[in-house]
Amino acid sequence: MAKPLLFITGFLGAGKTTLLRALLDELAELGRTADVILNDFENAEIDASTLRERAASIHPIAASCACCDSLDDLVQLCLAAQESEGDLLLVELNGTADPLPLLETFTLLEERLPFAPRWQVGVVDARHWGSRDGFAPLERRQLETATQWVLTHAEGRTDAEIEGISGSVDRINPYATKVDASRLAADLVREGSAFENAAGTPVGGEPAMGGPPRRGHALSHRLTGYQIPMPGCYRRDQIIGLLEALPGDVVRAKALVELEGSPGSRWLIQRTGRHPVDPPLEVDGLLRAPCLAHLHRPPPCA
Repeated sequence: MAKPLLFITGFLGAGKTTLLRALLDELAELGRTADVILNDFENAEIDASTLRERAASIHPIAASCACCDSLDDLVQLCLAAQESEGDLLLVELNGTADPLPLLETFTLLEERLPFAPRWQVGVVDARHWGSRDGFAPLERRQLETATQWVLTHAEGRTDAEIEGISGSVDRINPYATKVDASRLAADLVREGSAFENAAGTPVGGEPAMGGPPRRGHALSHRLTGYQIPMPGCYRRDQIIGLLEALPGDVVRAKALVELEGSPGSRWLIQRTGRHPVDPPLEVDGLLRAPCLAHLHRPPPCA
């Protein structure tokens, strides 16, 4: 029996994991469970640990680009998900992945990977839309193949600004539907039920094969990950100060650390671009993982 499959795409820090958490909660309200595959540059297990209680199963893939480096791993995990007890499969791609090669692969392997419907939701960050400089083509590429899109970080934006973002997205992909987590969960359940007894139904929605070289995808390999060991115990203000002091070209920074006053816990603290540091998030299940900071930035020669 075919299961629904949803790829979650969006640039670094756009809010993909936040959407994933909300989506899992909405699905639970509808009596559905989901298997999750979570891809990140090198520390996918950090975000995975925050989702374990929500998902039927969760499998992190630590690679710089799931559409290249770990495509075989992704396919094998998707094959395993076909036999799991989860009602559907959610795949969060890392922030620089190009979804087009993945969609092409799943089309070619449709007999082995009979997921239906097969959708892609693009997460659009209202804070940065249209201002990614050299990475703007990659962000647009992530929307060109989307079937739905979600607007995040819209707090403080005027109606005119939001309307402008919506118009820009519509020009890039007029076929994508704007949704939120609640509607997306309901649509997945409804469409999944419609496919349960349908055999051989074409999935559709994938882009045509071939075409010109994808400049956006080339940009995905211009970011480099750096790891910094963080042994010991720190005050919250020390970690926040460290993240705030990072150079402006750091696109994303995460710190998994022990904090004073919270023995036996690990805390995830992160910063996206030049925006304020996010509130610390207590993380379960990673007490044996090394404490470290992980940064994403262009290499010096970029």
